[in-house]
This record gives sequence, structure tokens and C-alpha cells, in this order.
Amino acid sequence: MAVRALTRAQFDACFEEPMRLLDDATHLPEIDHYIDEVIAAETLLERVGNIHSIYRDASGRVDQVLIETEQNDRYLVLLVDVSRSALFGHFLLDLSEEYGIDR
Repeated sequence: MAVRALTRAQFDACFEEPMRLLDDATHLPEIDHYIDEVIAAETLLERVGNIHSIYRDASGRVDQVLIETEQNDRYLVLLVDVSRSALFGHFLLDLSEEYGIDR
């Protein structure tokens, strides 16, 4: 599976607000192998934890799977094409940077 790091513009284009929190991850494609490849490719990412949350965009076409990382407020976000149940990329989301929060 090819690892595809999305730019900020690509990430922003992958969802439509408002986002809806999902309570079920049964529809997710196999993500473990993709995560292993992302960790090997991303210099800013050493390890990941559990799935923190999953959000679906208003159009119902894209899910964002937020996965905890070794740094507070930084998430590995996997983007899933809902209709195909397939991963199509990832983005490192740093909420501290997004909202100007000091670590």
C-alpha cells in the first residue's frame, strides 16, 4: 500500500463541515500496515497509540480517523474514502499549532 502524505490544501479539501463524531469503527479498512509505513516515512512521527476518534464529513464521503501520537495534541489523521472503504492518505494534525496553544 502506497503511503500518501497530504498537503494542508489537500487535507482541507477532503471534508465538508460539519463533521460528525462516529462511535463505531467497524467500517474501517485494514490500517495497521499503512500506519507502519507512515511511521517509517515520517520523520516527525516516532510511534502512535490508539484511535482517539473518528469523524465523518457532512457529505458522508470521507472519514477522518484520528490516532494518538507520542506528542499531546498531535494526531496522525488517516483519511478514508467511505464508499470504497479504502485509505487514500494521511495528515499530521497538530492542534497546538492550529490553535496557537503552547505545549
